[in-house]
Amino acid sequence: MPITRMLELEELDPALREATERWQAQGGDVNMHRVFGQMPDFFKRFLEFYGPLVNKGRVPVRVKELARIRIANLNECHY
Repeated sequence: MPITRMLELEELDPALREATERWQAQGGDVNMHRVFGQMPDFFKRFLEFYGPLVNKGRVPVRVKELARIRIANLNECHY
């Protein structure tokens, strides 16, 4: 049983909802947005940190994604 609920898109902070809808239109999974949307200021700061970490740098995005999948598998994470 979840310890928190996911917000509906309509419940998100307007700026966050706009970013979430853009991400969803690109085929992205918005569940993280729906959970962390309960803390919009924190989530905005997290995205400022996380976006460049994932999408930039010397390590190709594909390799980063493979590492995330492997780590999730090793930890039996089903998300």
